[in-house]
Amino acid sequence: MSELGNRLKESRERSGLSQKKVYEITGITDSRLSKMERGQIDCTPGDLKKLAHLYSIRLIPLYVLADYLSEKDIEEYQFVFQGVSSLDDEEMQHIQTQIDFLNRRKREVD
Repeated sequence: MSELGNRLKESRERSGLSQKKVYEITGITDSRLSKMERGQIDCTPGDLKKLAHLYSIRLIPLYVLADYLSEKDIEEYQFVFQGVSSLDDEEMQHIQTQIDFLNRRKREVD
């Protein structure tokens, strides 16, 4: 069993969910989920997102375990997001507005 598969199975069991219940909620068949948990098939990014939300676990570590992201990928973005958790919604919206403006300006120049 893969490390990702173990994490998914442990998270599902910790959540008190059967594979059938996961199917009812997410649409991921119990057969597919069983194979993902045993490491017999790859998980899609979409499947991982659904499962992370359902199990109330962080998505990024699952993406790392599935090789969709590397630790280096994460390090590149951590600097940009330092302190973001201390911002309120209005402040984050202001920053997003600035990012959108810069992206529009860059597209106009290109």
